Amino acid sequence: MTDTNPVFAAIAYLLAIATSVMFLRLIPKAAQHLRHSGESRYNSIDGLRGYLAFGVFIHHAIITWFYLRTGVIDFPPSNLYSQLGQASVALFFMITGFLFWSRLLKQGRDHDWQAFAVSRVFRLYPLYLPLMLIVFVTVFHLQGWELKDSGTQLAGQILAWLTFDRPDINQYPHSGMLISNVTWTLAYEVFFYLALPLLGLIFIYRKHWLQVVLCLIGIYALYQVVGWEHSLKKHFLASFLGGIAAAYWVRRPHLVAWSQTRFATFIALLALVLVMTQYKRAFSLMPLLLLGVFFVIVASGNALFGALRLRSVRWLGEISYSTYLLHGYVLWMMVQQLPHLVPFNPQNPSLYLLLMAVCSCLLIVIASLTFLYIEKPGIEAGRKFLQWLRQKQAPKKLADKAVQDH
Repeated sequence: MTDTNPVFAAIAYLLAIATSVMFLRLIPKAAQHLRHSGESRYNSIDGLRGYLAFGVFIHHAIITWFYLRTGVIDFPPSNLYSQLGQASVALFFMITGFLFWSRLLKQGRDHDWQAFAVSRVFRLYPLYLPLMLIVFVTVFHLQGWELKDSGTQLAGQILAWLTFDRPDINQYPHSGMLISNVTWTLAYEVFFYLALPLLGLIFIYRKHWLQVVLCLIGIYALYQVVGWEHSLKKHFLASFLGGIAAAYWVRRPHLVAWSQTRFATFIALLALVLVMTQYKRAFSLMPLLLLGVFFVIVASGNALFGALRLRSVRWLGEISYSTYLLHGYVLWMMVQQLPHLVPFNPQNPSLYLLLMAVCSCLLIVIASLTFLYIEKPGIEAGRKFLQWLRQKQAPKKLADKAVQDH
């Protein structure tokens, strides 16, 4: 297992896709869901999500390998394996910026902010809360159920984890490493969601300079509050701009037509290859510009020679949140805990490769199941909650309308 060999990544992706194929064949509920969601306007983006989420897993698998050998947690020495994490996160932020800014542009003042808020809560938390519970139970189990912090301190830790921060739990060092600290990106997502109405007032619903000034102050206040413990980094937030730019790009038919040409496909792949091979970090000007070029072409419906429209890859896209959120814990269990049950040395390169092969398949199965039985019901619960909320609000709205009529 060398520092730069791309074969590991290729094999891991092939195993994930093969597992996805088998899952769709064996579980009718998954295939049925995929058929119902197959008419998505953004099929290419759905497929891209699958590659990105699994790329973050590969990134952390390599980091774990070096940690086992050196005791140091750091970015992989290979640009490819470093970017499988960083560029994937940057593109995830672009997807968020694109989808929600596109909705703002399309709906304008008719945008349903209540539905937006409810959908985001029921999208993030139904899976996150069980994972958070598992992390807390794991920590206390490892400590022999000894309470080392006060009740007040523990309550503060719970609250911090509920808002996607990762303080040490009950004095267990580096508690966030149990999930590869992946929740840091959710803080950026939440900031974007909260700032979206204010950004809309500035750039789409703009009326008066005073409104713009007040909204800018509001965004700055949000920036400070959301990043209270760990400052939000501006170069990470810049990734969302690539998605916003794509939202304007796809509204121009001639640009979309060009983006679907074979030449544009080569341009997109060239931009991606340059980022993955020539840059160590994704969150600087040139890599972000190249990723932006790649993304606007994909957002225009370019499936990259069909690679983004495979059924198996679209399923990986459906389960991408589960894959992203759960892979750290699966990795920790397989590498840190399994050797206590089945004696083997994970520092052996051949054994580690075998372990990661098993981990790749296991992760896709677990993520598929959590999507079907936690995420999907959670999304449905959000729709039902919104419907209940509107039914409760309807009499009040009718009463207010009657008062206005009189």
